[in-house]
Amino acid sequence: MTSTLMEKSARLLSDDDLDTYKKQYWKDGYTVLRGLYTPAETESYRREVERLFHLDGLDDDLNLRTEFRRGPDGRYAFDRLDPVLDISPGMTDAAKHPALLGALRTILDGSPEVLKCKLIRKEPGTNGYIPHQDFLYWRWLDESPDKLCTAVINLYPSDARNGGLGFYRGTHHALLPGPASDPQADCDPTALDAASIDMPALEPGDVLVFHSLAVHFSGRNAGEVPRTVLLPSYCATDDSGLYRKYYQREVVRRCKEMVGFERYFERNAAI
Repeated sequence: MTSTLMEKSARLLSDDDLDTYKKQYWKDGYTVLRGLYTPAETESYRREVERLFHLDGLDDDLNLRTEFRRGPDGRYAFDRLDPVLDISPGMTDAAKHPALLGALRTILDGSPEVLKCKLIRKEPGTNGYIPHQDFLYWRWLDESPDKLCTAVINLYPSDARNGGLGFYRGTHHALLPGPASDPQADCDPTALDAASIDMPALEPGDVLVFHSLAVHFSGRNAGEVPRTVLLPSYCATDDSGLYRKYYQREVVRRCKEMVGFERYFERNAAI
């Protein structure tokens, strides 16, 4: 993929659009930037995703950037590439698109720096994730949760049927405790108001932006094709070294906790 940011014709949002998005973000904990990417850009990102998921070496159980989840047949399937920016100029273009960075600058009232970025491919039949708050896992950064957010760059239609993201509106004001049996764990779903759930329907080119404290979850992909999204996270800061800081710690954590090596140990149980 040879396109660069300078070659792109960014769809810069109007001041009225940005004001609306910002108000919704701080009211509900998330907002959807509609049609941020052009159809041509979205199609180029789709082609880049196909290239990435066919790279040599991704099937290696000891590849730190590749994670697997059990699919509907009980076998392990590719779940994500994390990190992805260092092997993909195309995904870097998407995560650093001037229209996206401009919108985040307005919403966060600061300059957005990329903290991390992963590419998730949820195969048909694959389950989703329980309700949680990202900030629980980012407290070590010593940054205010109001400065941290994630953008869901949507490459295909996304809704409840294919395991799209759902949110508990207005849960972005505090870090919620886990269940009584483990208060330090992810928030207790029984303490959440089911009536506040919203699952925005997204079209290709839409970007869903959510606060680091917004409680979110995803369901099972009951569709016929993989649900593929790029998820860069950002921090409003002048520190350009956060990305390096994050992944230096993440590599150590994955090795220490054996995250991503489940398939390796299952395959080699007899050794």
